[in-house]
Amino acid sequence: MAAIDMGSNSFHMVIARTESGEIRPVQKLAEKVMLATGLQPDDSLDEDSMQRGLECLRRFAQCLDGIDPKLVRCVGTNTLRKARNGNAFLREARRILNCPVEVVNGREEARLIYLGVSHSLAHDEGNRLVFDIGGGSTEFIIGRGFEPILTESLHMGCVSYREQFFSAGRITEQGFRKAVIRARLELASIEPAYREQGWSAAVGASGTVKAIKNALIENGWYQDGIDLAGLYQLRDKVLSFQQLGEIDIAGIKADRRTVLPSGLAILIGIFEQLGVDKAHFSDGAMREGILYDMLGRHAPEDVRERTVQALMQRYSVDEKQAQRVQNTALELFRQVERDWDLGEYCRDWLHWSALCHELGLVVSHSGFHRHGAYLLTYSDLPGFTRQDQRIMATLVAAHRRKLRPNMLDDVLSHLQEKVLRLVLLLRLAVVFHRSRRDDGLAEFAISVRSNQVNLKFAPGWIEQRPLLLADLQQEQDYWKKIDCTLEFE
Repeated sequence: MAAIDMGSNSFHMVIARTESGEIRPVQKLAEKVMLATGLQPDDSLDEDSMQRGLECLRRFAQCLDGIDPKLVRCVGTNTLRKARNGNAFLREARRILNCPVEVVNGREEARLIYLGVSHSLAHDEGNRLVFDIGGGSTEFIIGRGFEPILTESLHMGCVSYREQFFSAGRITEQGFRKAVIRARLELASIEPAYREQGWSAAVGASGTVKAIKNALIENGWYQDGIDLAGLYQLRDKVLSFQQLGEIDIAGIKADRRTVLPSGLAILIGIFEQLGVDKAHFSDGAMREGILYDMLGRHAPEDVRERTVQALMQRYSVDEKQAQRVQNTALELFRQVERDWDLGEYCRDWLHWSALCHELGLVVSHSGFHRHGAYLLTYSDLPGFTRQDQRIMATLVAAHRRKLRPNMLDDVLSHLQEKVLRLVLLLRLAVVFHRSRRDDGLAEFAISVRSNQVNLKFAPGWIEQRPLLLADLQQEQDYWKKIDCTLEFE
C-alpha cells in the first residue's frame, strides 16, 4: 500500500505492507515543496509552485511500480482546498500517479491525522489532544483510543504565518508577538468545547513539532516533553537572529529554518490558549492515517458506511425506501458495469447517493433534491473526500425533475461521462419505486451500448402500470434532449 500527503509545506509518501491488520512502513519519502508560497492574492496557484509539486510527484511515482493503483491514495490539504485552479494540478497529478488524487476538507484531514497518530501510541484510557501544525492550517482533535471525538481545522500554518508576520524574511519581536496573538484568537473559537471535553495527554504530529522537539533536546531545554519553559527559551534564541536565513540553531535542519519562527509562534499560542502543560511528539501523521483508512475500507467496517447511516438517522430518511432504491440501483449497475466500464468507486458513489437521495425532505418537499445536494456538499462527512461529496451531491440533485445542462459542472471532466450514466441508473431506480412498496417491481433486464439504453420487462407487465409507463416516457424525453436514447419493452 502507499499513501501520499500533498501538504502546504511538504509532500510526504509512505509505502507499507500489512501484517496482521497493522501497517509496517517499508519506505518513507518527503520533500519541501512549499506549495502554499505559490498562492496568489486571487487564490490561484502560480506556475512555479505547481511545477515543484508535479516534479515531486514524478519522483514519488517511480517508487510505485508493482503496487496496485487501488491500494495507492494521494490526498491534498489546505492549499489545494483554497486554490481556484487546483483542478488543473489534480488532473496532472492523476496522470502522473495513475491513482486516486483527492482533496479532503479540514475536519476529514483532522480525522486522518488522528487515525495515524492513534496507531502510533500505546493504548490510553483517557482522552488525547492531538494537534498538527501544517503549512496552511492546523488541525486539532480530541479522541479516545482510535475514535476521534472533536475535530477542527483552523486557518493558521507555518507557511501562511511566515508570509504574514515575517515578511521579507525579517524576524522581529513585534512580528513574533503578533503571530502568537493571532494564533490565540483563532483558538478562542474552539477553546470552550475542547476544554469542556478535556484530555489527559497532549500529542503533536508532523514536521513543525518534530523540529521544535529536536531543537529543545539538542539545546537542553527538553524536560520529558515539550513545555512552555522550553518553548520560551527557543523563542528567545530565535529572536536573537534578524533574518530567517540567518537562523542557526542546533537540531534545526536548513530546510526548516525559514518556517521555524512562525511554527514556534503557533505552538506557543496553542500552549497558552488551551492551557497545555506538556506535549509529546508522535511519528504517526496523516499519511499513516490514510493507510489505516484504506485498510478499513477493505475490512467489514467502513467509516463511510457509518457516516451515511448517521446522516440518514439525523435527517429522518425513510430507510426502507432508501434500501429499495439502493438495491435496484445496484442491480442496474451490476448489469451495465462492464459495458460502461464503471469501476468499484462508481458503485460506491451510486450506493451512497441512493441511500441519501431523500435527505432533503427534512427541509421541504418542494425541491428536496436540491436541499439534499446542499447537505451533501457542505456537511462534514468523515471518510469522504471533497470529490466524493460533490459527485454524491450531483447525483442527488439530478435524481428527479428535468436534467439541467450544467448539472455536471462540479464534476471533474474525466469523470463526467461516468457520473452522467450513474445519474441515469439512479433516476430509473427512483422511478421504479415510486409506489414505495416492496412488491411493486418485477424482474427486468437492462442492456447498453454507448448512449443507447434498453430496458426489458416481462411481456405485458409495463402496460399494466400506466403511471410507471408515463414516468418512463417522461424519462425518454429528458434523455433525448442530451443525446441519450432510452428504450423499453
